[in-house]
Amino acid sequence: MRIILLLLFLSFSNLSQAADWYAMSHHGECISLDKMTERTNTIKGASTPGEIEIMLKKAEIDYTLKPMYEEFEGMLKFNVPSEEWSMILVEKKYCREYLKR
Repeated sequence: MRIILLLLFLSFSNLSQAADWYAMSHHGECISLDKMTERTNTIKGASTPGEIEIMLKKAEIDYTLKPMYEEFEGMLKFNVPSEEWSMILVEKKYCREYLKR
């Protein structure tokens, strides 16, 4: 019984861990999403696409967030026309270099 409980605990704790997300330039360089969001009050402090969505919905700002390519999980195209934002959001595995800002 203890082994089953331990396995259940480990599987739930893995699900709760969020991936590291980055904003990617067209050349593959990345900056961590939480550093990128420091530059705007609307989504300041967001470190995942889900947190960005929550903040934009709360602010009643229209946006699109969809897969960049269906075959690449963890790569999203993010647009906010009213703010003139267009970003590629990616998980760490897609980054070539990391920018320090």
